Amino acid sequence: MSETNREVAGAGDRAGGRSSQSVLFEIYITELDRLRRIAAGMGLGAADAEDALQDVSLKALRRGPKCKSRDEAVRWLTKVTVNRCLMHHRREKRFTRSTAEIIKRRTENALEQTGTDAKAIAAEELEVVRQSLSELEDTLLTTVVLRYFVGLNSTEIGQILELSASAVRTRLREGRMILARKLTERGIEL
Repeated sequence: MSETNREVAGAGDRAGGRSSQSVLFEIYITELDRLRRIAAGMGLGAADAEDALQDVSLKALRRGPKCKSRDEAVRWLTKVTVNRCLMHHRREKRFTRSTAEIIKRRTENALEQTGTDAKAIAAEELEVVRQSLSELEDTLLTTVVLRYFVGLNSTEIGQILELSASAVRTRLREGRMILARKLTERGIEL
C-alpha cells in the first residue's frame, strides 16, 4: 500500500479520530482544479460549476463513503462531479450555451490571428460542433468529455464510470463516429 493510500486508510487513527468525511473533504480540496476542469468540460459555466462543486463538497462532508485509498476517493469525487453536472443539464437545459462557450474559449486564440471571413466561418462551425455535442447520449458525452476535455485515459475513465477500459474505448469510438457523421451531414469537412 502506498504512503498516500495508507494516509487515507489510517487517517482516523493518526489524525486524532478525524472522520472519513473530513479526510475525503481534504482530498476534495486537493483535487478541486481537476473537478473544475470536469465541470467545464461537461459544459457548465463558472457559476454553475461552482454550484455543482459546492454540492459535491457538501456530499463529501455529509455522507461520503469510507474510502480505503486516495485513488478510490478521487474516483468517487469524479463520479459525483460528473453526475452533478449531468443533473444540472437535465434540470436547466443549458448545455448548448455552455458547450459553445467552452469550444469558443478553446479556439479563441487561433481565431484572433485569422481574418473576418475566417472568424465568421469558424463561428458557424463552432455552433455546429456545439449542437452536435448536445445531441450525444449522456453515456457517450461523459466519456468524450472525460477523455478530450479532462485528458483521462480509458483505464481512468473506466474506474470512474465502473466500466472496463475496452468498454470506454468502444464508447469513445461510437461518440467520435456519431460526431463525425453529424458534422459531415452539417457541412463540416473533417
